[in-house]
Amino acid sequence: MNTLLKLVYFLNFTTVSKSLKTKNQQEDGYVFFVVLVICLSTLALLTAYARITQTEKFRSNASADTNSAFYAAEASLNLRVEGIRQTFTGYNTPSGAPPESVEACLDDNSNNDGSGDFGCEIETFRQSSRDQSPFESASYIIAKNGGEPRPGIVPRGELFQNLSMLEYAFAIHSVAKETAAPSSELGASLKMDITSRLIPMFQFAAFYANDLEILPGPTMNLQGPVHTNGSLYLGANNNNGLNLPEQVTVGGSLFNRRKNNNDTYPDGRVRIRDAAGNWLNLLRNGTGSTNQTTSAMDPDRVQAAWGTQVQVGVDPVIIPSPSFLDTSGAYYQKADLRIEYKPAATSSNNYLQKVPFEIQVRDSAGTYRDLTEGQLRSLRQPVMLGNDLKNADYCSALSSPNISSITSNNEEKGKIIESLQTAIAAQVEPIQFSKLDSKINDLGNLKNAFKTTVETRLGISLTQSQQNTLFNLTPKQVAAISYKDSNNIEQGQRCFLPAPIRDIGRDNSSHNSTYRFYNDREGRDMRLLQFDFESLAAWNRDGIYVDFNNNQGNLDQYEKADELLFERADPDNSAPNKSFQKLGLAAQDESEGGLVFHGTIDQDEYSKAKTSDSPYGFILSGGEQLMALSSTANNRNPTGLTFASDQAVYVQGNYNTVNKQPASVLADSLNVLSEACRNQDGLVNKVSGRGCNPDINNPGGNKANAVNTEINSAFLANTDITNSAATSGYNGGLENYPRFSENWGGRTLRYRGSFVSLGTPRYVSGTWSSQLYGAPNRDWEYDTSFNEYGALPPLSPRFIHVKQSAFERYLD
Repeated sequence: MNTLLKLVYFLNFTTVSKSLKTKNQQEDGYVFFVVLVICLSTLALLTAYARITQTEKFRSNASADTNSAFYAAEASLNLRVEGIRQTFTGYNTPSGAPPESVEACLDDNSNNDGSGDFGCEIETFRQSSRDQSPFESASYIIAKNGGEPRPGIVPRGELFQNLSMLEYAFAIHSVAKETAAPSSELGASLKMDITSRLIPMFQFAAFYANDLEILPGPTMNLQGPVHTNGSLYLGANNNNGLNLPEQVTVGGSLFNRRKNNNDTYPDGRVRIRDAAGNWLNLLRNGTGSTNQTTSAMDPDRVQAAWGTQVQVGVDPVIIPSPSFLDTSGAYYQKADLRIEYKPAATSSNNYLQKVPFEIQVRDSAGTYRDLTEGQLRSLRQPVMLGNDLKNADYCSALSSPNISSITSNNEEKGKIIESLQTAIAAQVEPIQFSKLDSKINDLGNLKNAFKTTVETRLGISLTQSQQNTLFNLTPKQVAAISYKDSNNIEQGQRCFLPAPIRDIGRDNSSHNSTYRFYNDREGRDMRLLQFDFESLAAWNRDGIYVDFNNNQGNLDQYEKADELLFERADPDNSAPNKSFQKLGLAAQDESEGGLVFHGTIDQDEYSKAKTSDSPYGFILSGGEQLMALSSTANNRNPTGLTFASDQAVYVQGNYNTVNKQPASVLADSLNVLSEACRNQDGLVNKVSGRGCNPDINNPGGNKANAVNTEINSAFLANTDITNSAATSGYNGGLENYPRFSENWGGRTLRYRGSFVSLGTPRYVSGTWSSQLYGAPNRDWEYDTSFNEYGALPPLSPRFIHVKQSAFERYLD
């Protein structure tokens, strides 16, 4: 504009100058007229240009506003999708009510905005430039099918084909406008239909968040799908040594070699079955050659050979955060039993006097109550079983002793047995199970409590002769006293099981403790809380406890522990003979699909527990039979048991082999010990070196080799990553997912379950190369019962696969 005015001025000045020089006054009027026409034409052009520019600016701004509105509405849709995903990830189901219309989200009345996960949500988006107004979006969700999921199978050809799923369907509505605009002036209105597929991770033979290596020595036929968000390294020592018959999905690359040293394998060592059932060699079909290579398999050749049966480069599955096993996660929040380990320092000679754990029990209303001191102390003592459990071979009773010099009365005999139970429950320190074979005369504190209780309940003072008769018996002999009730049914002839919960280990190798566990891989003594599941189930019916005050048990009366831990189901006559389920000892609990136990330790009070050198953990023993419900003719819906912990867990002995039911163990790291690790007290004991030390009379020697062991349970634990910052070499591969501490010496570990690894260990740092063990014969397979959604363990971990099924744009 300024340049044009200067030009007009120049033309006018030049013309006037020429007229002065030539004195030609007649031409002045003509020149002036020409200049005036030029000026007027130029102004007209400028006016038209300004109008066009303004129109284009309006159009540009309008287009930008439309795009901004669309992007705002679309962003709102994506936020709601992620909200649905996060709700499911937290083991909750989206709930609530949508508003009647989108107008309800934009008016000033908050009472008609709907509720919960489906109600209105308003998002504000800042302008991208100073010339644009900020935008806001409003969105809400409508649950389809009445909010109920549709169970189904992922169709063949799709990612995660043939797996059971629960599929929820939702319609998400979103609108957007300028923040200052009235609700009638919407810039965009969108609708997205999605399905959320809940797919359990325990439906995979192996599911890894990081690189997965499967390099077996003996032949392995790995039934079940395999998935890794990382890369997959496959190999075997024999022809047809590794066979994968189900779908394989890989987020990274697929290799026919080791990861730690790049050793390659010949063609024919690894086979994967295609959709038609044909076995195809990995190397030949993945590279087009039989030449061994360190390079990844060609994705195009893999796709051509296996189609959707083997998929490489898939989008990583979104998995739970590492903290999901902590006290902030769903397993703690929804647990039926919360166990907090609180070990006393073993530097004190009186450390056994402190109860090293606390327990919270959840009732049917979801409210937690703390077990009392007396109840906790009772759980540390051997459990005297009822006569029916003795007859079911849960323990063996001795011959009934002759106590006719004291009484021949059945009722009084029963009171003598009850007096022994009470005296045991009143002990401050736990009684070793092996001490039940000692004479009561040799058990000072127990003898005194027993004498007081017997005399009180019988209303007599025992003569010296009577005392000699009674106290020269062992606790097992007293329990075996025979007596009958008023219906002439035997109620005596009882026997014991080891304590349901005991503290194992020491803080330092120089300390004294009855039981010890040295972890060679971690290079330190451990402090472990050991559970005996068989004893827990028995205690929940037959246990007794007394009140405690100032470290003193009240002998005047006792209470039954009946259903303190869980409500019992009615006896199921169609269940296996002598099982908990048939005897009425199994749990009735169906919340979250069955029983959930969570074990943890206060990381503020025990600071080492939150480091990578945590010495704490939990042992699961006596788990040959679990206390939930299996599928029977009378019970078509099995429940099961899940044990979860944010620390290390050791599964010891046969697990879930009697009256098999859905089961899982989730931990920071997962260890397996055979039945040979249990000593005469029913507890684990191990000093440094390969193998356990099960002889209570020689706890520092007599190493025992492992024995054949069977485990039926899904596992979720963290595993190291080969050639990583934390692990300089090999992590042991899938075949060393469970950590071993014994010399298996050709013995077999039979495992049916699922291996899930969602990250690296947070609280242990020992590497596979430091582990001292002799490998077992691995009879491992995927548990095909997990193919049914209803047969999965309680609170089975799952990932959410969201699919967009429709997208509509209503308004521009």
